[in-house]
Amino acid sequence: MRGFSNKRSINVFLLLLSLCMDVVADERAVESYHLGFMYPNGVDVVGYTAEQEFSNHLYRFYTFGIPSFAAVGGSYYKNFIGDGLSATFGLGIGSIAYCSVAYQMQLRKTDYIKLGTGFTTGVAYTGAYPALSYEHRF
Repeated sequence: MRGFSNKRSINVFLLLLSLCMDVVADERAVESYHLGFMYPNGVDVVGYTAEQEFSNHLYRFYTFGIPSFAAVGGSYYKNFIGDGLSATFGLGIGSIAYCSVAYQMQLRKTDYIKLGTGFTTGVAYTGAYPALSYEHRF
C-alpha cells in the first residue's frame, strides 16, 4: 500500500483546517469535551469537539483529541439533545477514516454517555472497536 505524498498530505490538512474553521465561525456550534474508550466522533480517549446542525438530524463536526489528533466528519442523531441512536463518518489525522454507530444516553442536561461500535483505518490500528465514552456539552 502506498503512503500519502507530501502534497496530498498538505491538501488533506488544508481541507480539514477549512472545514474546522467553518464550524468554529458559526455561533450555533455546540462544543463539548469527551473522555472514555474511543469516542464515536473521533476514535479518541480524551478530546474536544464542536458540532453544528446543517440539516434535520444531520451535523458536521471537528474534533481534536488523543490519540487521533484531529478529524472532521458528519453525524446523524435521532435525538441530539436526548436518548437515541447516532451514526458517524469521519476523516482525520491519526485515524484516517472511521465510522461508528452508538446509542446516546442523556445523564443530565449537558452530560451524555455513548455506547456502540465502530470501524477505523488508521496509522496505528485498523479494525473494529468498541466505543464507551462520556461527553459534556457547553
